[in-house]
Amino acid sequence: MRYVNSKEIRSNPSMLWKEDESVITVNGKPVAIVKRITGDPQEELTALKQVRAMRAVEKLRLFSKQKGLNKISDEEVEEIIEEVRNENSR
Repeated sequence: MRYVNSKEIRSNPSMLWKEDESVITVNGKPVAIVKRITGDPQEELTALKQVRAMRAVEKLRLFSKQKGLNKISDEEVEEIIEEVRNENSR
């Protein structure tokens, strides 16, 4: 993976295609990732979205475990959901 300054891209955009993946930086900080498409673009985007969703679920699981929320019963979960739905319908 190559790190590329955004200013370099303006003068030579083809440098992004030299690697399969490049990280674009602004003032030395990463701001974007450019990935070469090897198949169907929609399939590639779907795969990226799935990975993001899986990471989000894992973060929620860790948060739940840290707060002890993983020990509540299904009935308690349903009660909380019902309370929130009732609050939002007002």
